[in-house]
Amino acid sequence: MGLPNRETVSFPQTTASVLLDLIRGLAAILVLLSHWKILYFVDYPKIPSHRIFFAFPYVLAAAGHQAVLIFFVLSGYLIGGSIFRSVDRGAWSWKSYLTHRFVRLWVVLIPGLVLGGLLDWTGMHLRLTQTLYSVPSPKTHSLDIAHTLAPHIFWGNVAFLQTVLVPVFGSNGSLWSLANEFWYYLLFPLLWLALTRNSKTPVSLVRRIIYLCLFLALAWFLRSSLLNLFPVWLAGTLLARIPPPSFGPKIRATCALLYFVLLMLSTKVHALPGLEQDYVLGIVTFFFFWSILSARERAADSRFTHFSRNISRFSYTLYVVHMPALLFLTALFAGYNLWSPTDLRHHAMALVILAAVLLYAWIIATFTEFRTDRVRRWVENLLGADRPHQKSSSVAVQSKG
Repeated sequence: MGLPNRETVSFPQTTASVLLDLIRGLAAILVLLSHWKILYFVDYPKIPSHRIFFAFPYVLAAAGHQAVLIFFVLSGYLIGGSIFRSVDRGAWSWKSYLTHRFVRLWVVLIPGLVLGGLLDWTGMHLRLTQTLYSVPSPKTHSLDIAHTLAPHIFWGNVAFLQTVLVPVFGSNGSLWSLANEFWYYLLFPLLWLALTRNSKTPVSLVRRIIYLCLFLALAWFLRSSLLNLFPVWLAGTLLARIPPPSFGPKIRATCALLYFVLLMLSTKVHALPGLEQDYVLGIVTFFFFWSILSARERAADSRFTHFSRNISRFSYTLYVVHMPALLFLTALFAGYNLWSPTDLRHHAMALVILAAVLLYAWIIATFTEFRTDRVRRWVENLLGADRPHQKSSSVAVQSKG
């Protein structure tokens, strides 16, 4: 169903941009909810009464891994799209591209690692919960935290080598996907520049061969750790190369409802092996985002728009800092105990802790993520880097990469 006389506006001002911001922010919250549930609440079969009332929240809190796959597809669309545009305009620069990527990642990651390490170290020295950090358990995703707070592991995480050469630093198990993201940011432009000819960005045969060799070398290096989810990320880059459909609001709403149902089912129905199921969800997410991109009308200046922008604005910080904070508060208030959601006092306490972690992430973001552009300009002036390619949308600015 087409939209006649639809106004042509730049992507950052479209409803699609607002919706992608919303999805990104909600995905980060889903990861937080997943870890929050694991740390504080009993498994669903152990709820003593009124179990049916908690069925949906428990399913929702099981979608942490699926939310990371959403990040991958969205990141492929945003980062891949920026690469396509800069190459097509003849404005491609490795210096500018890598400056963008490293500043964007490090401005949050390095403070997040330092703060997370301090929280883990402090939690390890709380008398009543020392073993919560030193004995692998389901509460800590079976991480041996006491042995991963080492300097070489810290620097390995700074270099995005977690799950490749070193484990994740401390309790911050979420950082596994950040290594995926970073290496995909290198793999894709190497492959694209090696295989694509563009008159505005001419690449000599020698350089194309070098790029292809570097791509193959990196792919071999990463083959057993994180290369298997690269196709999910690549699905997002395809979104940036195909035209969006002409769907109206009703069709988009129907697609969103169907996608949400399939997303929730994927948390409980495992008809395929894990990687194959991830690929299927990646394909479904691709088509869902494709339907979202049909919303090319100008976004209204509404509370919904402001809410979407704001929860996306600090989503990367939330992703990086939430786990050490959650675990530290667990050590203070819950210890080894798991609570029933029917226990109103403990349920209220868990909700206060959830709100506290969100506030903590927002405060950290005010000193890190919200200052990304300022730091990037400073680094560019310091390095004499080329001017950054034009931003495509507000959500592009807030991509994890």
